[in-house]
Amino acid sequence: MTTGTSLSDTIARGGPYRSAERPGYSRVMQAIHWTTLTLLLAACFAAWMIDGAASRDQAARLVMLHRSLGMTILLLTPIRLAIRQRTRVPSLPAGLPAVQRIAARVTAILLYALLGLQPVLGLAASQLHGDRILLFGSIALPAWLPANKPLAHQIFQLHGWTALALLLLIGLHATAALYHHFVRKDAVLAGMLPGVRPRTARRRVP
Repeated sequence: MTTGTSLSDTIARGGPYRSAERPGYSRVMQAIHWTTLTLLLAACFAAWMIDGAASRDQAARLVMLHRSLGMTILLLTPIRLAIRQRTRVPSLPAGLPAVQRIAARVTAILLYALLGLQPVLGLAASQLHGDRILLFGSIALPAWLPANKPLAHQIFQLHGWTALALLLLIGLHATAALYHHFVRKDAVLAGMLPGVRPRTARRRVP
């Protein structure tokens, strides 16, 4: 028997234990999550390689690849948000301190905001610079902004700082996931891993 607790409450909690097991994210959300991360890292790598390119042609191909991946992320982000509104989103583990709950929500909001903002800044800066934007070698984007190279330079700088902020947030996000997995031993990380069933961390309820 569980003292001071109704049977329905005990069943809802999964018995006389506090369980960290929770349904994971849907397969679609998992696929979009890891696809976005892969695209983002590839875009950053391409940008990092531009200055060291062996030729102007190679540099141009890297720029094209960087822009193509960025625009793909820009298109994928609202799709991800729309699916997120219509699919299961696991709740945070029971007993998580309020400050960590707030940090998790703020980090998620900032990640989505920067995933949308970063490609927009790059696109705007490129158009203001007067560049012809070609995606995946065949898709030419129309010019929406008049050339303004001084403004383009400023936005390119902001684009670079935003990239660093995004990478920092991803690092914090990954660190938090590892903390949940190895320290708290809950199901936060497992919920986003394809093919991994969230495990149960069993702790006696006081």
